[in-house]
Amino acid sequence: MEIKYSEKAVKQLKKICKGDKKSASMIIGALESYSQNPKGNFDIKILKGRYDEFKRLRVGKYRIIFEDDDRIMLIYEIKHRQEAYDD
Repeated sequence: MEIKYSEKAVKQLKKICKGDKKSASMIIGALESYSQNPKGNFDIKILKGRYDEFKRLRVGKYRIIFEDDDRIMLIYEIKHRQEAYDD
């Protein structure tokens, strides 16, 4: 599965990388693992409400908001857990 990032997600990942390189590498590793084996053991949740078409992947203190089909994984946001659902 191919991974595509929104501009917002790229900015957020760069910001995380500046402050916390370990978490940034964990996020990238989790995304790559999920894209290679989506049926694996991941903390994935289908969201409700205004986010109802998206999924959430939990990686440490961060939440990755994305959607996927069989070929492409679109990453919309990567946020700290306290800020993930505020918008």
